[in-house]
Amino acid sequence: MNVIHEPAKVRRREAKSERILDAAEGILEREGHDALTMQRLAAELELTVGAAYRYFASKDAIVAALQRRVFEGLAADLERAIAEYEAVHPRASRVGALSRVCVVARVYATLPERRPTHARLLSRMMGEPRNVLPEGLGDANAQVAMTLATRGVRELAAAREAAALGAGDDLERAILLWTSLTGLAQAKKLERWGVPGLDVDALTERLVVTLLVGWGAEPARAREALGRAAEIV
Repeated sequence: MNVIHEPAKVRRREAKSERILDAAEGILEREGHDALTMQRLAAELELTVGAAYRYFASKDAIVAALQRRVFEGLAADLERAIAEYEAVHPRASRVGALSRVCVVARVYATLPERRPTHARLLSRMMGEPRNVLPEGLGDANAQVAMTLATRGVRELAAAREAAALGAGDDLERAILLWTSLTGLAQAKKLERWGVPGLDVDALTERLVVTLLVGWGAEPARAREALGRAAEIV
């Protein structure tokens, strides 16, 4: 009898955990890390504090789970976008190899439009100067983040091997691509404030092309590759 009901029990627990994470995400987004406490979370969900602790051992465990949710969502977006691109375009060309790098770049750059809550949470996490997670939980999430970076490394390596890019460190390039696009996304706030002449989308395209050309791509191929990627993402 217990075996029969076990899947339903697991589903209920997972649903409750997701509710807790949703509420925690809202508090973090609106008010920041210090505002999130187990007491505040329990009150928002009309739970006892003890009930909240049955699902997550600590505030740190909740923050770690939220970080994983963001990274895993972005990783899923990357895999889906690359698969969509490959369903339309062949791999065996220099432009094709560059285009897959551009798909990765576009997934990074368009996160605020596709997953605005995740983008804001990621911005808060990246901008927090303190190390807010204990070593064990932080290390686990670093592994998830590296899995995400690996997709960019793989496509950059493929472009280099196809002679679409020159020799270079693929991991270093992936980190530069990710961090520069993430930083530029913050300028969207200035754009909304009406700063004259600021077009973040145009700057994003220029940034990607500039990086690719700096890494050895031909300018015309880099622009064509970015145009192809924009059809997917």
